[in-house]
Amino acid sequence: MGHTSRTAHIEELADELIALYLAQAADLREYAQAAAAGEGTVHLERTLRHREVQRADLYRQFEQAVFPVSSAPDRADQT
Repeated sequence: MGHTSRTAHIEELADELIALYLAQAADLREYAQAAAAGEGTVHLERTLRHREVQRADLYRQFEQAVFPVSSAPDRADQT
């Protein structure tokens, strides 16, 4: 992957993470409002869990793009 395409990929992942964090914040606010109003929150809990799984997966992709796996000797020096 060339430098330009790698940079574009990282920027795309960052944008996706930002959008997901904003969606999670909105979901948390909605959950808090529903709980305070005594409304059911089961579907909101499912949504929150689903978004967290998405976030973890997306962040893993981001880490792999930003911090590529180093060579084995480099990792051995860190232990």
